[in-house]
Parts: sequence; C-alpha cells; structure tokens
Amino acid sequence: MPCAEPLFRAAFLATMLGALAGCAKPPETVYFVAVGARDEVPKARGACRIAEARPSAPVHFDPAGQTYEAVDPGRVRIPCEQGVVVLDVRRPSRVRVDTTQAAKRGDLLVMELQAFDDAGARLSLGRAPVAWSFTGALGPRRPPACTGAETACAPENAGYAVAFDEGEGQVLARFGGLSSRIVVTVLP
Repeated sequence: MPCAEPLFRAAFLATMLGALAGCAKPPETVYFVAVGARDEVPKARGACRIAEARPSAPVHFDPAGQTYEAVDPGRVRIPCEQGVVVLDVRRPSRVRVDTTQAAKRGDLLVMELQAFDDAGARLSLGRAPVAWSFTGALGPRRPPACTGAETACAPENAGYAVAFDEGEGQVLARFGGLSSRIVVTVLP
C-alpha cells in the first residue's frame, strides 16, 4: 500500500521524538565560585545528593552534606531532585570592595568584597573569611545581630565600619592572597 509508508514514517518519527525527549539533559543551575569560598550547598534544584557529586575533587563537603569549601579549580555536578547544580570553581584574579565612597560622620557602613576571575566573571565567596581593617576617619564596629526575623541579613564576611570623624578613611580587605584598598570621604 502506497499510503501506509508516509503513515509509518510519521509514527516512527513521533516515536523517536518521544524517546529523544526522555533523553534530554536535566535542567542545570551553574554557580561561579572562587577557590577558597565556603557556603551552603545551593538548593535551587531541590534537595541534592552530595554522595553522587562528580567529580568531587574541587570541593570538600561537610559530613552532613550541607556546606562545601571550594579548594581547587574545576566543575562539580551535583544531582538534585529537580535537576543539577553545577559549582564552577575558578581561581580569583582580583577583588574589589563594594561600598559607598562618601559618608557622613556617624554613618554605619556595611561593605562587601567581590571577587572576579581573569575573564571578569564575578565569583561567589559565600561565607569565606575576609580580613577587614579600617584606618583614618573609619573604625571597625560589631555587626548587627541577625535574629532571622529580617528578610535578609548581611553576609557573615561583610565589613562593618563607623564613620566617626571627618576626613578620609581607608578600607583594606583581604581574601587569600588578594587585597583591595579604597578611600571613603567622611563629611560633617
């Protein structure tokens, strides 16, 4: 029958397309992470199966599988309930303090250190320790208490300063072997 061949081809094509749809890669969420970063395992794709992470060499997971520390450059694929989380660990080539360049005497400042790779991509530091120092018209202060009632608490590794005098204050932030220095002008 000459009419049966196009129908057979259509049925075969529909079957193959259905089979290919089942072979589709699960959705991925990629995070660019700095070597030295420490943070919680992202939950963008639901609960993740840390024991199945491949390869695991660039990161160390805590025994409970809740947090990680990025130790070497590389990509780690972590299967999760609704796809895959990819930690793309890169070596940072520079850091920059992100804060206002001018403040008034008495202002309380919160600063963040941003990390970038050679291509200029921003890398997450997570909760990795950052060393902060303040001189001149700026002094260190305690971070505000974060009770969990706030919608967003400042990062644990943020820099906290008070503008206590008029003039210039210097900020120095260090992460690993990298540092960034800025000047903040304190007005009356």
